[in-house]
Amino acid sequence: MTLGKFKLNADVLELRDFSINTRRHLHMIPELSGEEVETSTYCKSLMVDYGYQVTSYDGYTGFIADLVIDTSLKTVAFRADMDALEMDDLTCNEHSSTNKGRAHNCGHDTHMTIALTAANYLANNQEELRHNVRFIFQMAEEDMRVDGANKMVELGCMDGVNEVYALHNDAAQECGTVLVNNGIMSSYGCAWTLDIQGVSAHGSTPHKGLDAIREGARIVEDMDYIVAKKTNPFSPAVFVCGMFNGGTIPNAVAANVQARGTIRSMDSETDQVLKNSFSSLVAQSELRGYTTSMTHCGYPAIINHQFAYNRVVQAASQTVPSELLNANCTPMTGSEDFSLMIEATDDKCGAMFFLGSGNKEKGICNYLHSNPYFVDEDFLLVGAQIFINLATE
Repeated sequence: MTLGKFKLNADVLELRDFSINTRRHLHMIPELSGEEVETSTYCKSLMVDYGYQVTSYDGYTGFIADLVIDTSLKTVAFRADMDALEMDDLTCNEHSSTNKGRAHNCGHDTHMTIALTAANYLANNQEELRHNVRFIFQMAEEDMRVDGANKMVELGCMDGVNEVYALHNDAAQECGTVLVNNGIMSSYGCAWTLDIQGVSAHGSTPHKGLDAIREGARIVEDMDYIVAKKTNPFSPAVFVCGMFNGGTIPNAVAANVQARGTIRSMDSETDQVLKNSFSSLVAQSELRGYTTSMTHCGYPAIINHQFAYNRVVQAASQTVPSELLNANCTPMTGSEDFSLMIEATDDKCGAMFFLGSGNKEKGICNYLHSNPYFVDEDFLLVGAQIFINLATE
C-alpha cells in the first residue's frame, strides 16, 4: 500500500475497497464509443443511490449528475469519460475484460471510479461543500468520428457550469504524481480519412489504369513534406498515416485506396496550415484524374485557464508531497475533446491534469493504450481527494 505519503481524509481512506471494487467491475465491462450502455447504467444507478439529480439524454449514453446545495453558489463540474478501446485485454487476471475485443487500456475505468468515489464522499459530507457540483459522465472520448463532448455540450451538459475539471491517468508516472500546466495542456488534434478512386487494369497493362496505391503514397509523402517545409519549425507538428488499405489482387492496378491517420500541432496557426493542405492535395489529385476526398474531424487544444490551473495546483498540493507535483509540465501531443467543455464555460474556466497511476516496484510502468495495461489502484483515492478539494475549497 502506497497511500501513506498522501494527505487523505479518513472518510476517503474508508472508500479504498469501494474504489478498487468499482474500478475492477468497470474494467470487466468495457464498451466502445457511443455504445456504453451497461457502463452508463451502472454509473447512473450509483449516482441515483447517492442522491444526485441525474439528467439523461435520449439516444445517448452520456449523462450528468447534480448535487445542488445553494442555487446562489457557483457550479463546479468534473468530467469522467466512459468509453473503452477496440482491442483485447491481455491483463489475464480475475477482473480482465469480459467483452472480447474491448479493453479499458486508456484507463477510463479509473476516471469513472475516481468520479464515483468523490461523488460518494461529497454526498455524505455535504456540509463541506463550497460549490454546487456536477459530474459529467461522457460518452465517446476515444473515437473522433463519434459524437462525444461536442454532443454533450450541445445537449446542455455545461449549462450553468462556472468551472470544469478533468484528469487523465498516466501509468508511466509514479502513483500520485500530478502533472499540470498553465496554458496549453494538449495538442490540436485531428483524425483524417483519405479515399481515392482510380481505374483498375491488369498488371501487364498498367498504362490503361490509374493506380490508386501510387497516388495514395504520393499524398502521404506530400503531407510529410508539408510538415517539414510549410510549418514553423519552432512550433511542433505531427503527421501520421496509421492505416493504408488498397487493391484486391496482386496482379492488377488498384482502383481504390483508403488511408487513415492523424495530425497534431500545438498552436491554431499550425493546425490551420495542416488542415488547409488537405484541400490542395485533393485538388492536385483530381487534376491527375482521380476521384479523391480527404475528410477530417478533431478537437481544439486544451488551454488550462489560469484561475482553474491555480485551483488544481492548490488542491493537489494539499494532497500530494511537493516532489510529486509538477506544475509546469510539458503539454501532451495527444488531443482531448475535454477542450470543448472548457470552451463552453462563460470564461473558458477549466483545467485538466495528469495523475500518475504507475508503480515501478510493482512492475507497473506502461503507456496509454499499451497492452496489457495495469494501474496501481492506490492512485484512485488520490484523484478522488483532489476532486473533493476542488469542490470543498
